[in-house]
Amino acid sequence: MTPGPDTVVVFRIPLDRTPAAIHLDEREQRAADRFVFEKDRRCYVAAHTAVRVVLGRCLGMPPRDLRFAFGFRGKPRLANAPVDLRFNLSHAADRALLAVTIGREVGVDIERMKAMPDMSSVAAAMFSPAEIERLEAAPDEMKLEVFFRIWTRKESFIKAHGDGLYFPLAGFDVSTETAGDQLLLSCEAAPKEMERWTLRALSSEAGYAAAITVEGRGFEILAVDQ
Repeated sequence: MTPGPDTVVVFRIPLDRTPAAIHLDEREQRAADRFVFEKDRRCYVAAHTAVRVVLGRCLGMPPRDLRFAFGFRGKPRLANAPVDLRFNLSHAADRALLAVTIGREVGVDIERMKAMPDMSSVAAAMFSPAEIERLEAAPDEMKLEVFFRIWTRKESFIKAHGDGLYFPLAGFDVSTETAGDQLLLSCEAAPKEMERWTLRALSSEAGYAAAITVEGRGFEILAVDQ
């Protein structure tokens, strides 16, 4: 499936199996070789091979012919695409999400909801006061899920924005509702960004949380198993 101007496609990629063919350039191969643990290496290879396979299919290009460039803060983009195809990858444990768009910046995040003994200190450092208040107000049995709702939504926003952790995480506020057409509630650090972005939750299997931030309005999100 190929995205259109008003369609965002999210490819769900399993990382617990080795691809039939591996497609990595020299930079990616060096990155793969630096992993200490084989499982981490396998997941990296599977995820980055899938990026090349999916984007190549969207563009009608061989996976190995794709060339990537990197923005000022390191966000990757295609350097030799015939159309304005944009993408973002996130992976956690044995799962990955690849969001692909035409002409819209996009950020996606998936996290496995594992126990967080330091949840309060992480929230104090990374979340807005309103988010911390909503986390603290959540029932004990829901706190972990609420934490990862906030975390994935904030990660998707800063990945779409392209500034990474240079954008103040406490400078914007996301909803903790399960879903909604706009989960970005405010952006004190840069108020004009409220008009630029749409933040939504993504459905995920049990034990994971996921979110996506897309530039603009009036688009449809389609999920596809890779």
